[in-house]
Amino acid sequence: MTNELSRKIKELRLKRGMTLEQVGDIVGVGKSTVRKWETGMIANMKRDKIASLAKALGTTPAYLMGWSDKTNSPEYNNLSEGEKMWLELYHRLSSDTREILIASLGSFDELPDDQQQLALELIRVALRNKK
Repeated sequence: MTNELSRKIKELRLKRGMTLEQVGDIVGVGKSTVRKWETGMIANMKRDKIASLAKALGTTPAYLMGWSDKTNSPEYNNLSEGEKMWLELYHRLSSDTREILIASLGSFDELPDDQQQLALELIRVALRNKK
């Protein structure tokens, strides 16, 4: 693996505020494997891992491999700033939390207004306490 690829992986991961473990969960590898990619200790990556890694980092395989200077896929570029923010936040979550969030949001609009307001207030409090 080239130093350039290793640098890009780490740079994109940090830019998105993701941990080694979060990237590993998305790609389907352990955090030690992601660390080895970032340090150049793994010489060859399989194509499916490069594709999964690019998706996790919001870029293209071509950018990671140095074949393109464009960092983001056309689909990502067409997202609004709010959608990009949600996507980046989503990528920071553990896979278990993602499943819970998706299930919850799917039925959120079916809740009575008072329960929706309570849920939103709980989220606000949780976010304030994380700072």
